[in-house]
Amino acid sequence: MVPFLREIGVSRIADVTGLDSIGLPVAVAYRPNARSLATCHGKGGTLIEAKTSAVMEALERHCAENPKIDLRYASFNELLDEGRVVDLDILPRIFEALPSKDRRTLWTSATGMISGEKIWVPFETVHLDYALPLPANLECLLIGSGGLASGNTIKEAAVHAIAELIERDALTLWRSRGPGVPETAVDLESVNDPWCSDVLNTLRRSGTRTDVWDMTSDLGVPTFFCEIRSDHCTSRSVGPAAGSACHPISVIALGKAILEAVQSRLTMISGTRDDLTREMFVHGPPRPPSNEAITRAAKAFTDIPSAPDFASIDDALDHLLERMKLAGIDEPLMVDLSHSGIPAAVVRVIVPGLEGSCDAPGYVAGKRAKQLVAFGGGDGHHN
Repeated sequence: MVPFLREIGVSRIADVTGLDSIGLPVAVAYRPNARSLATCHGKGGTLIEAKTSAVMEALERHCAENPKIDLRYASFNELLDEGRVVDLDILPRIFEALPSKDRRTLWTSATGMISGEKIWVPFETVHLDYALPLPANLECLLIGSGGLASGNTIKEAAVHAIAELIERDALTLWRSRGPGVPETAVDLESVNDPWCSDVLNTLRRSGTRTDVWDMTSDLGVPTFFCEIRSDHCTSRSVGPAAGSACHPISVIALGKAILEAVQSRLTMISGTRDDLTREMFVHGPPRPPSNEAITRAAKAFTDIPSAPDFASIDDALDHLLERMKLAGIDEPLMVDLSHSGIPAAVVRVIVPGLEGSCDAPGYVAGKRAKQLVAFGGGDGHHN
């Protein structure tokens, strides 16, 4: 990707690992002329992996800020006369009011990942061009980078995108559980993967406490929430940091969640992100729904179901599609945002019916979260 850094707007890549005492690699790719965030962070087991992760995120944002796709200006009802249109009522929202079916806005076509049919989706759920004034939009749907991913191939990118959407859905459902959350804590002494154990030992040696919870939802795809914080208090201490991740193979999901927390901590330390607010530094990241200290882990890591290694990326994608189908989730929709000439694929995946990020200001709980609350899973409040 090095020959394409200028094309995707990357001016430099910084190694910020040394700003923290942990020592796990984190890198930042800077895009000064970005139309959304000007920094893209990456993490990995090595510095090369961290830099690659940062560059691939920069590629994703570049393609979503500068989409080379066809658009239509029409209303939902107008498009119904021409073919399938996504069900607006089950897309994540930031206002209680349902989207207007008569309001004209911009649309683009997505491809059903099971049927292969063309399905119209609102352009605001696809692009990341946040330069003002914003393009025409319905003003009530959740917008963000969820479901935007890259890879060597379209299918590889789709796997990453779907896993991220399942993660955000699981996080919202997990936070809705309230008092039931402590029983999802994971006994990290039971982790039997050498690489994950090495990462946990690195955190331990740096004086950093690590707690992990199993957020896996009814979809059955391993998903974890990780919180790290310094055990000692000094003038240079930083507050707790959190990360979450999802992957069909549990050890990969766990490792990604831990590294995400390490990256989040370094993001706060370095201050290199446009959307950081003073409140985030004062209060830290959203905490687990229960503030009780973990005194006894409720489950062994080895008891958490995991998919076997996949023979190919096709098998991994089929597995995720099957898990959603079994849970009654609508067909995932995909928009190819790849730019010709760049040797990587970028996609935006939309999964109607899954919950969005409950960390988004004003997020309105969807059907899945409301059902969980109705059956006694929590109070339904999202901070």
